[in-house]
Amino acid sequence: MAFVMFGSKGKSRRVPDGQVETRRCPECDKTTTFHECVVEKTYTAYHFIDLWRSKATEFACGACGSMVPLDKTLDPVLSARERAALEAAQAKAAAVAAKEAAVAAKAAERKRLEADREEVRRTQARDQAIEDELAAMKARLGKA
Repeated sequence: MAFVMFGSKGKSRRVPDGQVETRRCPECDKTTTFHECVVEKTYTAYHFIDLWRSKATEFACGACGSMVPLDKTLDPVLSARERAALEAAQAKAAAVAAKEAAVAAKAAERKRLEADREEVRRTQARDQAIEDELAAMKARLGKA
């Protein structure tokens, strides 16, 4: 009877200058900071033959140390003061975006008006050239 022994081991390292988020942990249900980490898992046979390796980016809970993908974390529990500050920041960002959209719309309108003026100038220049040519033809024919 053949005996095959499989195993796995994992290592995690914090990413230097990695992303740091304040979220609520699904494991310990505490609002804490999560630090970006690289998790490397190695699957082995007989403890020394590496079969394959996998790398993933996950976030480590600052309270309990569990490794969780960021999309699996929960929104942080905010106090009334923090919630009001967040809503104010979002309202300010929305106002800035609206102002930028209005400025862009005005710039587009100015550009369109300038294009219309240029078209009128070209039309007037063409009409004047036709009038000048017609006057020159009449002068040549002696009907001026």
